[in-house]
Amino acid sequence: MKPWEVWDSPLFGGHPCVIVSNGKRVEWKNKVVVLKCTTLRPGVPYQPDELHTTLDQEDGLSTTTRCECDLLFTVAKSDLKNRRGEVSLERRRDISRKIIQGLAIAGL
Repeated sequence: MKPWEVWDSPLFGGHPCVIVSNGKRVEWKNKVVVLKCTTLRPGVPYQPDELHTTLDQEDGLSTTTRCECDLLFTVAKSDLKNRRGEVSLERRRDISRKIIQGLAIAGL
């Protein structure tokens, strides 16, 4: 298990989530911080906004998935099942920027 991997979490009814904790926390601790993702229904148009990003097959998912970048959740690593893939480098940058903007950390 490592940062930027996509896993299923029962906390969200089996929806995927993205691990965003730093590598040391993922390695040493029992809990990690994740972003909740929601699988989108085929045929329903979706355009990500400044608080969301879209993941897809490039990230190991079988369908297009919306990832909420402005809400962080803490979950037990033991609750994460079925590794789905890993977020691409380009999307990591997008997610990181949106986390900072969405949380308005230190007024940024």
